[in-house]
Amino acid sequence: MENLLELKNVTKIYEGGVLANHNICFDVREGEIHALVGENGAGKSTLMKILFGLIPITSGQIFLRGKEVKFNSSSDAIAAGIGMVHQHFMLVDSLTGAENMMLGIKEEKFVSNRKADIEKTREIADKYHFDIDPEKRVRDMSVGMKQKLEILKILYRGARLIILDEPTAVLTPQETEELFERLIDLKKQGMTIIFISHKLNEVKRISDRITVLKGGKTKGTFNTADVTEEEISNKMVGRVISFSYEKKPMKPQKELLRVENLTFKDRFDVMKLDGVSFSVKDSEIVGIAGVEGNGQEELINIITANLRARSGSVEFKGKDITRESIGAVRQMGMSYVPEDRLYNGCAASMSVQENLMVSNIDSFARKSKVVDFKKVKEHCRTLIQEFNVKTKDENQPIKSLSGGNIQKAIVAREFCAGSNLLVLDQPTRGVDVGAMNFIHQKILEMRSAGKGILLSSADLTELIALSDRILVMHKGKIVASLDNEPKVSDKELGLYMLGIKTQEGGNEDE
Repeated sequence: MENLLELKNVTKIYEGGVLANHNICFDVREGEIHALVGENGAGKSTLMKILFGLIPITSGQIFLRGKEVKFNSSSDAIAAGIGMVHQHFMLVDSLTGAENMMLGIKEEKFVSNRKADIEKTREIADKYHFDIDPEKRVRDMSVGMKQKLEILKILYRGARLIILDEPTAVLTPQETEELFERLIDLKKQGMTIIFISHKLNEVKRISDRITVLKGGKTKGTFNTADVTEEEISNKMVGRVISFSYEKKPMKPQKELLRVENLTFKDRFDVMKLDGVSFSVKDSEIVGIAGVEGNGQEELINIITANLRARSGSVEFKGKDITRESIGAVRQMGMSYVPEDRLYNGCAASMSVQENLMVSNIDSFARKSKVVDFKKVKEHCRTLIQEFNVKTKDENQPIKSLSGGNIQKAIVAREFCAGSNLLVLDQPTRGVDVGAMNFIHQKILEMRSAGKGILLSSADLTELIALSDRILVMHKGKIVASLDNEPKVSDKELGLYMLGIKTQEGGNEDE
């Protein structure tokens, strides 16, 4: 099998001297699924941005079909037959599938023939065996359908090499199975796929070869059949990672959070929450499962005072907080790790230190109300060390860290705020297996310390490993409330998440 793509001694140095990639050598054979793995900050994202023309190369060479290429923009990469599906979809929610397919194609005027666009979209969907509804608006599509639309968009633009960044992060097991079938179909049709993922079991299952990056360098390329998950983990983070945890038996006593009959409609008048009720006690982890877009986001935002419910109530430690401000809720003892770490979780232009101290600055003030910056610095350095945040020092702008290290900094701040309740929304999304394992251990430590934890996650392995109870949401309702002892299976959760299976009395009325 010939190399379709070859990178030789690729190096990228950002402003300020940050070395992201160092002499990386990487080759992809035509017609293979090639997995790219590595811990956060290993250089995967930078390498793919270079390959897709989003950032310039510092030194080194890129060869496509044996010919050296230099991409100055993503348009250059697309013209060369390279397409990329980002982890966060690049779709316009208010447009239909067909409209999204045609958007941005130069030879197509967007005052186009709607019927012809729908037929063309159906034609390419049939060609690649992708089941999508071209007349449905993106906002009404399932996550799985949105992802298929993204892949079809780049195929329609002539891509022969497809880069998939964490493609299964928000899919159910059933949707992941379907995606893998489609990827294998594409491979049979001669497509080449670069598959970036932190889920090593999926990497093992779908890929032909695996390249491991560590510290911006290539640690080797291996035939997938020749390495185990444990060996890959060891090469990535220097140790074998296990997600099987010994959970200390706890006896929850005190109710911390009570949600009663919450309803909410979005700006399109779509019911996102429809009579949701449940509670969280001390010393327990309550998980929330659901396909993205089924009300979890709105539920978390209402609980943390980022959104106002249409009706219903939220009580925290016995007090109604339904109409309270974000600041008031935090002062009462609620911490929050948001899904979007850059937009909601941190002040990107500020330093690591400023982000670590921003929510509890009053605790560092002397009687004169003057902040003791010596104590602040000591506190921040302690958190950086304890939570293994990889940063030059506490003064480095937080936006210059890798996504996983930004996440660890946010987790450090929220877990050390002395709160009674931790609301965690996708706390390990986009982090490597080592960081994921570390955050899981910290969550279990909080449980052992008597904290209540509400954990919303698209990672079913995470929910099953950590939760004492799992609530499943579908179309704005809690359709199941499951005790997680013995462990629930991911396939059973998937059936509830897709609405195939329901449980009588899903909402709790304790």
